[in-house]
Amino acid sequence: MVNRSTVNERMQTIGISRSEKLKTRLLSLSREVCIERAGLVTESYQETEGEPVPIRRAKALRKILSNLPVNIWSDELIVGNITSRELGAGIYPETIGGWIDGELDELKERVPNPFLVKTEEVEKLRKEIFPYWEGKNIPDIVDSLWPKDVSDIHFSGQAFVITEFAGFGHIVLNHQKVLSTGLAEVIKQADEYLSESGDLEKRNFYKAVKIVCQAVIDFANRYAEKAETLSLGEKDEGRRKELKDIARICSRVPAKPAETFQEALQAIYFTQIAAQIEDYEASISIGRIDRLLYPFYKPDVEKGKISREEAQTLLECFFLKLSSVIPLWNYFTTIYFGGLPVYTNVVVGGLDEKGNDVTNEVSYLALEARKKSHTQPNFGVRIHENISPEFLEQVCRAVVSAETNVYFYNDGITIPALMSKGIPREDALNYALNGCVELGIPGKSFTSGDGGLLNLAFCLELALNRGMKGGEKIGVETKDPREFETMEDLMNSLRDQVNFLASKFIEGINSMDKILAEQRPLPFISSLTEGCLKNGKDVTQGGAIYNSSGIQVVGVATVADSLAAIDRLVFKEKRISMETLLDALANDFEGKENLRQSLKVKAPKYGNDDDEVDQYARRCVEIWYDAIRGYRNYRGGEFWGGIYSATTHVPFGLQTEALPNGRKAGEPLSVGISASQGMANSGPTAVLRSASKIDYKLTPNGVALNLEFSPGYFKGKEGTENFCALLKGFFSLGGMHMQCNFIGRETLLAAKKNPEKYEDLMVRVAGFSAAFVDLDPAVQDEIISRTEFS
Repeated sequence: MVNRSTVNERMQTIGISRSEKLKTRLLSLSREVCIERAGLVTESYQETEGEPVPIRRAKALRKILSNLPVNIWSDELIVGNITSRELGAGIYPETIGGWIDGELDELKERVPNPFLVKTEEVEKLRKEIFPYWEGKNIPDIVDSLWPKDVSDIHFSGQAFVITEFAGFGHIVLNHQKVLSTGLAEVIKQADEYLSESGDLEKRNFYKAVKIVCQAVIDFANRYAEKAETLSLGEKDEGRRKELKDIARICSRVPAKPAETFQEALQAIYFTQIAAQIEDYEASISIGRIDRLLYPFYKPDVEKGKISREEAQTLLECFFLKLSSVIPLWNYFTTIYFGGLPVYTNVVVGGLDEKGNDVTNEVSYLALEARKKSHTQPNFGVRIHENISPEFLEQVCRAVVSAETNVYFYNDGITIPALMSKGIPREDALNYALNGCVELGIPGKSFTSGDGGLLNLAFCLELALNRGMKGGEKIGVETKDPREFETMEDLMNSLRDQVNFLASKFIEGINSMDKILAEQRPLPFISSLTEGCLKNGKDVTQGGAIYNSSGIQVVGVATVADSLAAIDRLVFKEKRISMETLLDALANDFEGKENLRQSLKVKAPKYGNDDDEVDQYARRCVEIWYDAIRGYRNYRGGEFWGGIYSATTHVPFGLQTEALPNGRKAGEPLSVGISASQGMANSGPTAVLRSASKIDYKLTPNGVALNLEFSPGYFKGKEGTENFCALLKGFFSLGGMHMQCNFIGRETLLAAKKNPEKYEDLMVRVAGFSAAFVDLDPAVQDEIISRTEFS
């Protein structure tokens, strides 16, 4: 029986301030490298040489979860870690772990994102762990099997990057199944299928599922034992009671169905970190957290088991635990995927399977918890015409007052986009987000939502150079631009370059997916994904119900502006000859500043509600869609296009030459479907009108639109109402996504100069949030350069 007076008394003394305590400690910690996972997975693979791959993978996860040090930190209510450190990054030597080898000696001084690493651990990595994986890790296998042209294009980092070297990620886990049935029931189901199957591959799959599910149960039991042991030596009565509750909860979930709000959160967290340890940290997401948790919150409150304040405290603790998971990337990867978020995504609001608004008390609690934690996860709100006005007002007030940063997604556009790809309405209504802005159906999709990103501006560069770059043929040979007679000649050349690079891009992704399926199946994630048990197939082999792959295009506004400049100044007004333009581009406008300014000022720019240029943004998206729609991925699904960039718009820009929009060589490309930096000169409504002209049925993998406002742009109650109207107006016009920063350029400049004073300053980057001080200086400068409405 819960001692309500003791719990309430402790909540009053620590209660809401508990999250501040945990957050302060989290921000004060130094990031540390943890090699336990690397050592344990290596030992397991050495022990299982010759066994079937699914069994080896399952035993590796069991080895890690059975031996990873178990810690419960002070004041924690939700427990579990993927490393032995409170703020630690693991190493995945079977994938890209070895990429950090050359940076280990300088890791403590690295700017940005330094990590502490022990000398003896560096020696173990270099003498015992990394040598074992030479020739066996995913990059080495890919290098030996990829066609040379695909490999050359990818590793140049200028035309496209394929992101699955680390693993898949990008999935909304089936937490509903864990909460309603528990993993013990999954083991029982796998056992039944195993007893009925005579197929060797299927039998190995079912055996692997049983091993990993039991390993996760045992992992939770280790935390139960740890909590019980700590309670025996705990002098504070309130904390002793909390530890005993944690012990009881961890002995129940995720083995059995959750019965209380705290059990549900703990079950979700164990499932989350087990999946991250199995695959890798990034973009494994939780989905519709208010729908998941409300069935546990409502009866707990009604029976007096928990108060609203206690539930919010638990959510804050949960969000801060998500923030304690950080990736360890080498410098190259950090530039392309800036900051240190793991892109865990939660979303609230939206519609249920019958089309009813699902906003509930947990929606409000999650928003408040996000404001208090103010770190991770990536937090979104699904918007529709019947959303609770009170909830929308609270969200908008939190955004415009810079209390938190969230993204908004439009059900009215997103659901039809998914249905256009064959997703039944009932499932489309239940969509959630993973990673940045990628779409998926919880528990039914294995989407690989970020298979890679393609540089559209580089395609334009090739179109203006007959497929050549620096004297080397990279693209397909197209017509000499000096012979272009109309814009259609240029559009055809651009289309040919996009089609060619898309074919190489997809060839690389499909080869990668085949390698991952053969070398790195995911039995735990498969055990929770609908279709896999029935089909007897791992998610990497196509066992899920939905098997799309998401690939993104970068630089849409940059290219649209460039096309509009050529259309007006070369073809319509004939102010500039193609010969003069090409010569200026080849020399990065040296001695041609007047020409560059003409291209920047006298040609229309996307983001100003001008159909002359906006038509080209729409056509760019159509060209991208046409380039990928005929292909199938390794798992039998389609390729879905998206428009966002992580931070690849910066390194892609570094390797793209001068362009006809007046952009000089090396400057960043545009972000998502946002206007080019500094080019949105007609106010925010004009940006939104331009963005509403894109056909989002062609981008079922998601898009990102950023708006930057000065603090106080929307002041008081009237300002909040105006922002709500702006959001609803954009979505009624057909917009899909919107996110905003209300920070101000002066604050960003101060944070860059004195990062130690701004450690908790979070910004919306390009579909995700990150600590500004964790971003590379080039990425910081790009954010500062964006148009700020003031």
